[in-house]
Amino acid sequence: MAEPYIIWDWNGTLLDDVDSAVRALNRMLGVRGLPPTTRQYYREHFGFPVRPFYAELGVDLAHEDWDRICVDFHRFVDDEPKELRTDAVQALADAHAAGTGQSILSALREDLLRRDVAAAGIAGMFDEIFGVDNLDGATKLSRGHELVSSLGARAAGTLFFIGDTLHDADVARELGARCILVEGGHQSRARLETASVPVADSLRAAVQIVLRAA
Repeated sequence: MAEPYIIWDWNGTLLDDVDSAVRALNRMLGVRGLPPTTRQYYREHFGFPVRPFYAELGVDLAHEDWDRICVDFHRFVDDEPKELRTDAVQALADAHAAGTGQSILSALREDLLRRDVAAAGIAGMFDEIFGVDNLDGATKLSRGHELVSSLGARAAGTLFFIGDTLHDADVARELGARCILVEGGHQSRARLETASVPVADSLRAAVQIVLRAA
């Protein structure tokens, strides 16, 4: 029987960047004279596409250039430290030791994604690293289809998508993958549980779900 295959989300899943995102977001809001948000509010309301969330925070999307907003946010977030989740390396190693192939699919612009994965020292763990071609924060679904096509026979077994948002569950469904969501990312556990998929407490726990299904 073919081995399972894991597609990982990046931001909030392998990368522990929720606090960095909130700080960058508050800087972006501050230069527009808007009040800051909190980590709790962010995790209860953030989603994809990000435009409605920004509008909810008071950003004037009708009169501001959207590309400028995105550039500002990513300029601020680039100033923030970037760290993997504490168990990310071990989770990847667990999957690798079991013979499970792994790739990354992200809504982050691909050049930034590849830069950050390389800086984390884990690029060699993945067959493919697929991001998008913009900073729009809309969806990664089309790139997901391209990734699955690129993987071909390497993903012939059961395909799993591990992420941290409801959008990841939607993408997994469209790709025909089984989804596992991980607590502690960009959306609260209560929101994740509405997706009716397994919600793991850690990355290593998510990998164990995959391996038990093999």
